[in-house]
Amino acid sequence: MKNLARALALLLALTVVSASIRAADGPPPGPGGPAEEKKTDLETRMDKVGKAFRKLRKQVSDPAQNASSLELVAAMIDGAKDAATLTPAKAADLPEDQRPAFIQHFKDGIKELQDRLTKLQAALGAGNNAAAEAQVNDLFDFEKKSHKEFKKPKPE
Repeated sequence: MKNLARALALLLALTVVSASIRAADGPPPGPGGPAEEKKTDLETRMDKVGKAFRKLRKQVSDPAQNASSLELVAAMIDGAKDAATLTPAKAADLPEDQRPAFIQHFKDGIKELQDRLTKLQAALGAGNNAAAEAQVNDLFDFEKKSHKEFKKPKPE
């Protein structure tokens, strides 16, 4: 009985110490935590494009999913159209004389994205899933390259 009482006392003490340590560390990062930053309008729109793209990548090779894939591409085109009217946050970090060229380069990149999405839409509409899948792979590479150029690095 004494052993059980000691074990419970030890468990209680560890729980209290653990809670104290967590409280001293502050709230965890995430919703409401200190690491959360407000997203820009561009990030919000491109997150929607990214979500649709992730779903599309999983289903593009399946002809039975073409109707759904076309809806996803249409949503991506709409998101890209909205994004074309916005400016990346990274532009504010550039010297004033470099901003106009950077912003124009961004808008050209969005136009290229829209062109690529239109070609993808045509391939899916024609039922050419092999070509659509190849275009999705090219879009994935284009996304990585574009994010390196235009996305503001996250603070560490």
